[in-house]
Order: sequence, then structure tokens, then C-alpha cells
Amino acid sequence: MSYEGWRLASSTPDAAGAGQREMELASRHGARVVALPNREYPPLLRRIYDPPVVLYVMGKAPLTAAPWVAVVGSRSATSYGTGAARYLARQLATAGAGVVSGMARGIDSAAHRGAIEAKGVTIGVIGAGLGYQMTARLQCLAREVMQSGCLVSPFNMRYPASRGTFPARNRVISGMSHACVVVEAGVKSGALVTSRFAEEQNRDVFAVPGDINRPTSAGTNDLIYDGARPVIGARRFIEDLAAAGVPVKLQNLGSAAQARGLGPVDAAVFEAVRSDTSFEDIHKSLAMPARDVLTSLSRLEVAGLIMRGAGLRFSRKHC
Repeated sequence: MSYEGWRLASSTPDAAGAGQREMELASRHGARVVALPNREYPPLLRRIYDPPVVLYVMGKAPLTAAPWVAVVGSRSATSYGTGAARYLARQLATAGAGVVSGMARGIDSAAHRGAIEAKGVTIGVIGAGLGYQMTARLQCLAREVMQSGCLVSPFNMRYPASRGTFPARNRVISGMSHACVVVEAGVKSGALVTSRFAEEQNRDVFAVPGDINRPTSAGTNDLIYDGARPVIGARRFIEDLAAAGVPVKLQNLGSAAQARGLGPVDAAVFEAVRSDTSFEDIHKSLAMPARDVLTSLSRLEVAGLIMRGAGLRFSRKHC
């Protein structure tokens, strides 16, 4: 079997009884067990070497709800990175793709929330059992993800998180996805482990270029140097996915993609501005510091894309 928890379970004297108790525990937590022969089991994941025998799933969406794309990156992300992740996830959702990530702080959380904001579907894969005690932050994000997508774990319900569980989580993230995009990552980031799994599984790997002076961009820039495809704009990224055979819909891309001359941060801020939107609402919808939001709003105003009203309220000039 694929993971240590299942190796331990298989060695217990009463394997059938242990399995029954595990199923009952999953049911009490509102989780379902998706075994390898099940039709809901992700088709790409079942083709990797030594796939997990079962997946535990909590949430509304089936694991076959969309063509999945992994969006991963650093926990210690900059506002540039979180803005880019949120923007790309929105565009993926608008194009009909689902977003898979690892529920961590920083890039992962921004990717999940970008998909949710675009009314898309997202899967959060965690490195522990679904019945293991979550932090308050993780519980909050889990509730958001389960409303439109689902949580997934390859570990039995009470299996604890540890350094050793996260490579297994990353392998599921890449294995169920058509492609993997690393948004921001240092040279020792766990996101690079996901990208290496993706390469081994013959998935396309993309990376968002970053500031050469920022440590959080060193890993992504190295990926590009070593052959990963650079993400230079949302529409080009979606077009590259389509050309690689991922069933995405270019015609569904929204207004932020139409403003593709914008950088990722400005595009994310522009997407948050509608008609007479307060600064508080714009800031609340974005995972970036207030000063960066204000700077971006000023750039968008100078560019003639938005106009400022009384009381720090903003509207698009061309809705």
C-alpha cells in the first residue's frame, strides 16, 4: 500500500474490524471513502506509480468535477505572489478548470480563495487525516473550500501531520492534476517537491517569474531556467494549457484577462473593483497589505481603468 498508515492498518490482527471502525469514523466526520476502483477516483491519479489505495473526501464536489490544475507556492509569500495566485486561480476557474492546492498559508490559500471568488471548484489536499485536529486558520479555510469543492486526504482519519506526510500530500496534488504552476517559491520550498513529482508524472510544469532579488522567487526562477514554462500572462497560460490538451475554455475568460497588459497584482486589484466599491471591500477581498492595494489603485487610476470617488470608493471606467 502507498502510505505508512495503510501499511500499519494492513498489519493489524483484526484488519476487517479496523477497516469497519475506520469507515464508521469517516462517516461520523461527514467524510466519504473513495477507493481506487471507484468511478470518482481521479483518473489521472490512478495512472501514477503506486497511487494511494483510498482517498478520504469531505465536501460537495466529486473528484471528477473538473480538469484539475495544481497551483502551489511558498507559505512566506509576498503580496505579488498572493495576488498572482489569486488572479491565476480566478482565470482557471473562469476557463472551467478546477484548482488543486495544499491548504497552507500564502500561495495555497490565495489559490483556493481565487477559485472560490470566481465561483469555481477547488480541492484542498491536506497532509494529515481529515479527523486530525486542525488549527483555527485551517478550519476556516476548510469551511470555505468545502462549500464549493472538497478536502482530500490520503491518510486515515486520525493520522497526525508530520514532516513526512507532506511529500505524500504533494504527490497527490500533482498526480491528480493535468499541470502544475508554481507561483512563488524559495530554493527549499515544498512547492518544488510538488513540481518534481509533476515532472516524474509527466505533467506540464509552469512557473511565475519573480524579482531576482527576492529569496521567495529563487525557486521559481530556477524552475524557468531549468525548462519550466514561464507564466507571462493569464490568457497565454490558459492557451498553453489548451494546447497541451487540458479541456479549458478560452472564450469564458473574464474582464481581468481582457486587461492582460496588467501585472498580476494590478489585475487582481482591478478584478476586485466593480461599481462604487469601497477601499475596505477591495482590501478585504485581497490577501495583500493595504499600502500595496492603495499603490495598485493609484496605478490603475493613472492608467485610466478606474476612477476614484468620495470616501475612497472606486469604480471601473469600462465595466
